[in-house]
Amino acid sequence: MINEKVKVIICRGCDKGVPPEHLETHVSKKHKINCSNHTVQLIVQGRQLMSLDSIREFKMNTKELQSAIEGIPVRKGYKCLKCGHCVRKWRSMTDHFLNKHKGEDAKEWSEGDIEMQLVFGGVLKKWFPIHDRSTMEVDDDNESAWKAVEVLLAKRKRRATRLVNEREENVRLINGFLARTRWDILIEGHDKKTLMDLAALGKEKDPLRRIGELSQKYFESISDKLRVGDVLLRRKIESEGYVIAFSWD
Repeated sequence: MINEKVKVIICRGCDKGVPPEHLETHVSKKHKINCSNHTVQLIVQGRQLMSLDSIREFKMNTKELQSAIEGIPVRKGYKCLKCGHCVRKWRSMTDHFLNKHKGEDAKEWSEGDIEMQLVFGGVLKKWFPIHDRSTMEVDDDNESAWKAVEVLLAKRKRRATRLVNEREENVRLINGFLARTRWDILIEGHDKKTLMDLAALGKEKDPLRRIGELSQKYFESISDKLRVGDVLLRRKIESEGYVIAFSWD
């Protein structure tokens, strides 16, 4: 197929873009299909497709795709926060850090679950992260593509409706909680001013406020260590029945 938006030939056999100059060789050697130079010229003539040189320039200068390219599968992988390099497998990311960012922590300086596309193969191979997955490049005359857009819009609409319903349900639950607890009855006979003072935020020189700030910093540091630390340790902590005992000296 030919993606008219990005002016690229996409091989349906391997779902990757192919330069016009390599089309005959690609089809005959990789997919064992006879394709003459005359046939290639009939396919590419007058379409103003990206040449091999323009594809090389695209690979060098493009950091990310503004939207997904129709005809190319979308995969998930990892992105280096140092240089933007993307890979499918974590092992490839660790190798990247050993070669390009030696001494840096790969876990700290990489991001997972990134949606990306491998637009070209071979020496032109490069994973491009997708900036906005909610949009997709489509051909104006491609009815199936526009149907896909309609499906995406319908999904977004259903998601928005569900979020609104969940918010309304949360409000109802809160109202029910307040009605059952009846805080107005519980505080009857108590000094309301004292209760307000207890519930108020501590003043800057209040010792309790200082304790609260230290506690917050302590748990933030623990969270940071767990976030970038051992995966097995995090899984053990999150497992059911695991108890952490704190010792205060």
